[in-house]
Amino acid sequence: MNRKTRYLLGTTLAVPALLAANVVSAQDAAAPAEADQPAATQDASTIVVTGSFIRGTSEEGVLPVDVFGVDELSQRGIDSPLEFIKTLPSVGPVLGDSNQYAAGGSQGVGSINLRSLGRERTLVLMNGQRFFPEPGDGAADTNLIPMFALQRVEVLKDGAASTYGSDAIAGVANFITRTNFEGVEVAGNWQFVDGSDDNYQASILVGKNFGSANIMVGAGYQHRSELPATERDFTQRPYEVNPSGWSPLNNPGVYLPQTATGISLAQPGIDGNLLDACNSLGGIEVPISSFQTCRYSYIPFVNLIEKEDRYQVFGQLTVDLSDTLSFRADALYSHTELPELGYSPSYPVTQSPRGPGTSSRFIVPRSNPNYQNFIDTTFGPGSLPDLASAYSVIVLWRPFGSGGNPLDPRGAGEGGAFNDAWRISGGFEKELSDNMRVNLNGLFLRSNRTAHSMDFVSDRLQRALNGLGGPNCNTLTPGTNGCQYWNPFISQSPGNAALGLNNPAYVPGSENSEELINWVRQRNGTNGFEELWTADLVVSGETQIGGMDVGYAFGGQHRQSTFVSQPINRFSDPDAYPCAVDGDRSCLDDPTDNLVPVGAFSFLGNYPSANLTQSINALFAEVKVNPTPDIELVGAVRFEDYGNPVGSTINPKFSARVQATDFLAFRGSIGTTFRGPLPGDLSPSGASFVTGINAINNEYRATDSGGNPDLDPETALTYNIGAVLSAGDLTFSVDFWTYEFEGQFADLPFQQIANAVAPGTSGTQLVDCSSPFTQYITFQGGQCTQGVTIARDIARIRTQTVNGPDVTTRGLDFTLNYQRYFGDVVFNFGANATYLLEYKFDAFEFNGLQFDNGYEASGWANYGRDPGTVSKWRGNAFASLGFEPVTLTYNVNYISGVDDNRCYNRDTGALIDPCAVTEFGGTNFGRRIGSFMQHDLLASVELDLGGLDVTLNGGIENVFDRDPAGARLEYGYDPFIGSAIGRTFRLGTKVRF
Repeated sequence: MNRKTRYLLGTTLAVPALLAANVVSAQDAAAPAEADQPAATQDASTIVVTGSFIRGTSEEGVLPVDVFGVDELSQRGIDSPLEFIKTLPSVGPVLGDSNQYAAGGSQGVGSINLRSLGRERTLVLMNGQRFFPEPGDGAADTNLIPMFALQRVEVLKDGAASTYGSDAIAGVANFITRTNFEGVEVAGNWQFVDGSDDNYQASILVGKNFGSANIMVGAGYQHRSELPATERDFTQRPYEVNPSGWSPLNNPGVYLPQTATGISLAQPGIDGNLLDACNSLGGIEVPISSFQTCRYSYIPFVNLIEKEDRYQVFGQLTVDLSDTLSFRADALYSHTELPELGYSPSYPVTQSPRGPGTSSRFIVPRSNPNYQNFIDTTFGPGSLPDLASAYSVIVLWRPFGSGGNPLDPRGAGEGGAFNDAWRISGGFEKELSDNMRVNLNGLFLRSNRTAHSMDFVSDRLQRALNGLGGPNCNTLTPGTNGCQYWNPFISQSPGNAALGLNNPAYVPGSENSEELINWVRQRNGTNGFEELWTADLVVSGETQIGGMDVGYAFGGQHRQSTFVSQPINRFSDPDAYPCAVDGDRSCLDDPTDNLVPVGAFSFLGNYPSANLTQSINALFAEVKVNPTPDIELVGAVRFEDYGNPVGSTINPKFSARVQATDFLAFRGSIGTTFRGPLPGDLSPSGASFVTGINAINNEYRATDSGGNPDLDPETALTYNIGAVLSAGDLTFSVDFWTYEFEGQFADLPFQQIANAVAPGTSGTQLVDCSSPFTQYITFQGGQCTQGVTIARDIARIRTQTVNGPDVTTRGLDFTLNYQRYFGDVVFNFGANATYLLEYKFDAFEFNGLQFDNGYEASGWANYGRDPGTVSKWRGNAFASLGFEPVTLTYNVNYISGVDDNRCYNRDTGALIDPCAVTEFGGTNFGRRIGSFMQHDLLASVELDLGGLDVTLNGGIENVFDRDPAGARLEYGYDPFIGSAIGRTFRLGTKVRF
């Protein structure tokens, strides 16, 4: 236990008692007659607000809790958890609406990211019990919440580990369903989105009282349609303006013809260049090293929004078993599917049977029936390559590029993600007396996720280039007995379907067969699930001590989780297929040779199996004291034991509220909070991902991650000081908050590793092979040669989870609410804003190496570093005018702009001008990523149609059709600041009977 914890623990336990004793003494001395007067007690049926186990806690109490009713959300046009979360100024970048390059492997998953501290640091509850996690990730999938069954949402913007334990380090979001609902409610809405087939949803909720029991069941369906990137002009920037999203690894590729003895016969040439295939298909010829390559943009093939379907079924039972015993249970099934994820037509080549690397990984023999046409259209008939070449080395290439993937109508690469989740919770409440009760609750949930994309199996690809491809190949003679040749050349493609361009080098009949494609390409991905069991026992009550109101709660919790992950097939399994050649295991023999265990695929890595469990036991206590009607003091403490190797932790918290005047109150809190490592964080093995590397001009490389069995829990000291002003119809609050982290979990920063060994961004700069950071890098050919190896020779980067740098963040929250009646007309105005004062990272040091200098993150894009995009200002406001039966609402959402950190020297902070350099010169595109403000106009009408209560609503979102500001990212904008959807129109209805 550290000194801060010991001090706070003593404060938590001692301060309420000392203050109570002092106040009691003063009361006894000044007004002894009052000691015998009964103190006013709050109604025992008052709700328990998130952040406390003590009944009677007010949402305007000691903690900064925001409460949002379902009617308010409906009037503001919010009909999904994602739309709600995006309106919270206290929330930073979130998943759910972000594109594939921002979401990574979590497409279709929603999240909430309080204080921009990371989605895994915000605890999400439903009815006070934990919600579905993304398997193995530690963060809840908020997209699975049944919005149609909700009554309200409570958001605690303060550390709450002393109450809820791990994961509540940044705060808590509690989604609370309706109670005692009776009747039928049918709802649906349609959102018209330009360039797509629109988004729509429908739901039904049925409730019925049966004596002392209430049963509520409902079902919901939500659909989002695909929105191709080509439907938004701002995604299609020229290469010289925004080089992100333009790759030098393309098809048409670059080839080097050689003799049988390996003598080069010409400079490397672009396939089909005599027919201008590159430019005709939307590419651009640029110099690279001593030759030309054909860069292409893969963005026209991908989507801004993926096709997504979600289904939910929810049921709830509440019953009074006696006057003093009640029971509540709920069950939820949610299913999400993204069956047609659109990727780049194929991934670039970064490894092959010849080892890791992006260049010269494959060879095409002259026996390939498509070879002669390639020679004729690239070097010309009668040229030296035509006369003397025995084969060609593929210098820069990918299997499908500008010509697209022939198995997809738009030419995109394929993938999919599927989530299934089951959750059952229930509990008894026993009234032991009028002022004391015990709650026993249990929870079981299981969250499954299967996700994959398609990649080429490098051994099969080389075999097919040699004429030994296909599932029915049973001979060593190329092109016979079911063996097929793979056509690697651009002659296979009719054109660029995404851009509607024709290929002048196309040779009808030279296409690769679907059978061969499906043999050479295989799914890469995982099947994973996480199960969680919890049991909670809470005793709570109210009493009086010395004439003071005292509330208390104490209890314990047991949590047990299991995470299982399996590779989706043997090609994704490092145990079944460790080396590039099928059946070969020699790459595991000698860690110092050039044979690297790259796995089956030409780009993506492997996914090791995992079967991890974790059991956590906790004890907690909380006390609330009202020494006077104007003072409220709360102390809480929690002990949580993770067992070996993590150990245990104690976290106290003290909060206070003082009603200084009739209209002014002050509140504050201080406490320690923590987050224990997940089982996956402790396992040395991990998954592989792909990402753009700044040191090689944002070209993509694989990164292999792993856990760390020596991780300690991350901890934070949090404190909050605020004031609440209430004057008639106006309520205003301001809170100053601070989080001081120690040992925050972080992955070793792959961008900084690459920058340390190869400072610069061109990709052609030399690597410092003596750098100690080379231990984290796999180079092309498996080795680094000083004076020869360049940044583009980086093939893979290895990282692991460690206790990273200390982090401090602090800011201000503002809330304003006003309501006024003018006869039969009601006017409502609300505004919320968060201003970030500081988000400071100390230097990142691990094992004696400094991976990064300290830096300020607020107001910066933080590309390639934690915590991602952090705007200084986030805010929203709404004004509504209600005159029965009509309500009009105007919403404004604002996110301030940021600076691109890549445009400033990471050591000195000096401006880099130009910010990025291409073969055509410099570009400062996206140096400053401007702010984004969205205006929405909504209307609803309440009607009584023959016993049916009908609500009609409609609106225009993004009234002024504002595009997001430009950013030097793949899509040309930052999805955590602006929206790519544009102006949309919404119509909906809700019928109750």
